[in-house]
Amino acid sequence: MNRITTIFCWFFLIASTAFSQEPVTTSVTKDLDQYRVKRLQEKLFVHTDKDVYLAGEICWFKIYSVDAASHQPLDLSKVVYLEWLDAANKPVLQAKAGMDKGMGDASVYLPLTMRTGNYKLRVYTSWMKNFGADWFFEKQVTVINTRRSAETPAAPQGPQYTVNFFPEGGNLVDNVPGKVAFRIADEYGRGAQCTGVITEDEGDTVVKTGTWRFGMGSFVFTPRPGHHYRSIFRLEDGTAINTLLPAAAKDGLVMNVVPEGKDQLRINLQSTTDGGTFYLVAHTRQSVRQAMGTTLRSGKASFLVGRDMLGEGISHLTIFDAAREPVCERLVFKQPARTMHLDVQADKTSYATREKVTLQVKAEDQLHRPMDANCSLAVFLSDSLQQVTPDHILPYLLLASDLKGKIESPDYYFDHPEDEQAMDNLMMTNGWRRFRWNEVLHHTAPAFDFPPEFNGSIISGKMIDTKTGGPAPKMILAYLSVPGTRTQFTVARPDDDGKIRFELKDFYGSQEMIVQTNPLDSQYKVEIGNPFAEEYTRTPILPYFVPSQFGSQLTDRNTAMQVLNRYGGVRLKQFHVPIADTAGFFYHADYSYLLDNYVRFTTMEEVLREYVQLILVQRRHGHYHIPVYDLSFDRGTFENDPLTLLDGVPVFDLDKLLALDPLKIRKLETVQRRYFLGTATFEGIMNWTTYKGDLAGYIIDPHAVVVDYPGLELQREFYSPTYATPEDKGSHLPDFRNVLYLAPTVSTGSGDQKPLSFYSSDIPGKYLIVVEGLAKDGTPGTALAGFEVK
Repeated sequence: MNRITTIFCWFFLIASTAFSQEPVTTSVTKDLDQYRVKRLQEKLFVHTDKDVYLAGEICWFKIYSVDAASHQPLDLSKVVYLEWLDAANKPVLQAKAGMDKGMGDASVYLPLTMRTGNYKLRVYTSWMKNFGADWFFEKQVTVINTRRSAETPAAPQGPQYTVNFFPEGGNLVDNVPGKVAFRIADEYGRGAQCTGVITEDEGDTVVKTGTWRFGMGSFVFTPRPGHHYRSIFRLEDGTAINTLLPAAAKDGLVMNVVPEGKDQLRINLQSTTDGGTFYLVAHTRQSVRQAMGTTLRSGKASFLVGRDMLGEGISHLTIFDAAREPVCERLVFKQPARTMHLDVQADKTSYATREKVTLQVKAEDQLHRPMDANCSLAVFLSDSLQQVTPDHILPYLLLASDLKGKIESPDYYFDHPEDEQAMDNLMMTNGWRRFRWNEVLHHTAPAFDFPPEFNGSIISGKMIDTKTGGPAPKMILAYLSVPGTRTQFTVARPDDDGKIRFELKDFYGSQEMIVQTNPLDSQYKVEIGNPFAEEYTRTPILPYFVPSQFGSQLTDRNTAMQVLNRYGGVRLKQFHVPIADTAGFFYHADYSYLLDNYVRFTTMEEVLREYVQLILVQRRHGHYHIPVYDLSFDRGTFENDPLTLLDGVPVFDLDKLLALDPLKIRKLETVQRRYFLGTATFEGIMNWTTYKGDLAGYIIDPHAVVVDYPGLELQREFYSPTYATPEDKGSHLPDFRNVLYLAPTVSTGSGDQKPLSFYSSDIPGKYLIVVEGLAKDGTPGTALAGFEVK
């Protein structure tokens, strides 16, 4: 009987263990999948034409937007925000650019007010602000102002180095061997090479170690209970740095990942307890690739994970206990198997000045089959000022964008895939997860303060009650107008917290915006918020000092810029007219009147009475009212006045409208049916347009809020002169371009690709061709080439 009972209990234990494994791995996988689906996230990569500019030059850029999980082009946001930040994270230049189908391009003039220095260019969408500034794209650009001195630098001080330790999996435990990675870097995030030792209780040396690449290294040791450990690192100049190691816990779990052959990873667990069930969840960018469970035996257990099961790029290996609590975690990297080989070739290696240059761009996969990709291309002068940019789309998407902090030479890890030690140190010292496990496991409802700008710009603000200081009631309607020759108009109501959002499509340029409520609701005021993010990363910016040997070169570059602006200024200011809907928000008017087609009367009342159809001009209680006839149901005129607009600005006092000079009015459009706009309902519309778009002297309500609000940058036409004829080539007009060509959209595919052509300038030297591209399946690629102009 006892034997039967023992056997039964044994089988029950096995079944219970199997049952307990299944729910944990399945539930965590399900929770993470649901979290990812509910929180669609974007990544941006920005290809600038170069990295070093003079103040007064134009910065050109191409923007790629991808799904953060798959890296496939993502058509979510139509507006992207760009900021140039100084060392104090203060914006010195801000701009917006339009996006379509996951791509966008524009240009920004760098004003002469910018001082010499390095700047942080950061780019993001409104939707990305929901997830924090660490999500934003950032790169360093240099601006040199030859007309304005740089900020006076502080007295030079020696580098300030810090050492940080990162136990593998997150834990150091007494009497358990553990691997510890470390990074030694200065205040600007630059790694330093050094050697060092780990001592116990200020005495014996227990480990000798040193950095491997970029100031990172690792060592293995076993902490003993009651002992303290200190590192002593010595830099190449002899400077010694002493730092205490993190204290070890009395009990816990230690994780160690080691390669097992080329195709597998062994994840070893060692604990101070003998038993217990633990679970491994391996995910690549929140997509679970493998999940399994195991039981500790004599305090040890292991998992075996096939590398082919992991996604390309960075994967997280997280260990959970039986209570679904994450107890250990670390990152691993898988080199991409899918590759896109971009190739750009010039028809010659050397050209004369003002000679035609022809380029051919091709994209192939690892099997040399043509690939359909969207690329951007820039050709610029490469000299001591402007070197090859270190920022490329492949290392950014697969590596830098999923790590926190400054990553030195990200290209190195792809150019040297055999250096697994360097990659392993990077994974342990720059670990970062783009979510919190407690939000995943406890199904925390997402709170999105910033909606995606899927149709166009969203202008956010807050409506307050000026008497109480609290939020305005939800029924109060606010009107937003952009007056001018092309008017834009919309309405919105606040939510329970007083937050209000207006949406404008195709909103270009920095324009005057008028926001108001009906004068009957004058106690309510709308405050327009700052559209740019007010959260910043702590990534430091390296100070920039112009080397003294660059003096003559900067003088030549400055002269060339001034000549280019002088003789090519008109061409540099040629903008593409955006394809925007110029019709009113109501699209189709029932009646339209061009006043010049009629007898010009001297009063607005005569205009309305003499030839505007199906309206009534009335006087009630000493004031004008103009109800329109309802064409929808043929029931006579509406009871109330229509929505009346003058150059897109609502007019609430019709007495003021009828006092205007009709000779300044160009057009009238009427909508003679009930019209619904958002949550608002209007009994018809009267839309008046002046000749100059200046309201014809109409004075807006004093309670209205008038702000200058930034719209999208207009697309500038790239200046690229041609010298196809002897007369053109012999022109005496100087051509001092250092950026010869820019093509923000270059498509590759299976068909014959048309070559790209342009002409060299009058500046001899070596020119670099940089191509960045993204295939439809999310595979990134870069191509570099060059030629010389003599």
